Amino acid sequence: MSTYKTKLILTAFMFLIFACSNTGTGKNDRRLQVAVSVFPLYDFATMVGGDKVAVRMLIPPGTGADDYELTKRDIEAAVTADVFLFVSFEMEQWVYKIINAAAEKTNMLAVETGRGAFLLPASPPGQAQADFAPASPDKEQKEGIGYDPHIWLDFQNAQTMVENIMTAFINKDPTNAKHYKRNAKICKLRLARLDEKYKTQLSVCATRAVLYAGDWPFAYQAQRYGLSYLPAYDTSTGQEPSAGEMLNLISQIRKQKFRHIYYGGRTVPQIVESIAQETGAVLLKLSDGQNVRQEEIDGGITFVGLMEKNLEKLKTGMACP
Repeated sequence: MSTYKTKLILTAFMFLIFACSNTGTGKNDRRLQVAVSVFPLYDFATMVGGDKVAVRMLIPPGTGADDYELTKRDIEAAVTADVFLFVSFEMEQWVYKIINAAAEKTNMLAVETGRGAFLLPASPPGQAQADFAPASPDKEQKEGIGYDPHIWLDFQNAQTMVENIMTAFINKDPTNAKHYKRNAKICKLRLARLDEKYKTQLSVCATRAVLYAGDWPFAYQAQRYGLSYLPAYDTSTGQEPSAGEMLNLISQIRKQKFRHIYYGGRTVPQIVESIAQETGAVLLKLSDGQNVRQEEIDGGITFVGLMEKNLEKLKTGMACP
């Protein structure tokens, strides 16, 4: 075989490898390109879309959505996506930057997935939620009364969000409507079963009280399953308790015989460790569904999986059979 023919064959072979390696990526990727703000939406969108969508989470794992500072790269990723999913205009107020950047320039569809959800008024930091009356979005706008943004922790709300995601995907890709409807039905069924599991297993516990350190994100679950939230300490001042306040906290925890203290976040606050050491209480971490590490995402963690782990920890602290 001549040198010319050999080079020609090698060139064709290399071209074939390059073409195959780029199938399904970049401009050749015909899947719906979806950008989302937080992990619950990432998980729901992935479940509903299946192999018909490519989902990217804008906010880095472990970062809060309410105070996140958008980068130019984030805006570009959202604007160039087919669908951009966010929770609510109140929670992610930076959404307006993305919508304004996309106006009349792209066909990006921005979807407020929390539209139609049940809302609870927000409680001051470090204080128990006393009023469980549903919040009115119109009233909030007029009076400046905010609502608790963790709406996905009410599993019926989560189903509403899944429905809104499905509708958006069908709007953009009607050809695969049956695929999205089937997957959304499965996703909502899993959430409904999770809701029933919480309701059944938490109804027979020895106590309804949950001692939580930090800002309480579980008001929706407390309302739905009859839990009583007690703050381990006042976080509204942004300062740690004084020595006298610490002694009073420790005395109260011993008096009420709390054996477990719950907390959130990626690390245990030092003050919580100190209280646990003095009282002998065991620390248990609860996930709010959005504070997820990248390695957990890479390992295939799901929202339902996170909530099932929470349930087991709640049962431990509430002395459930």
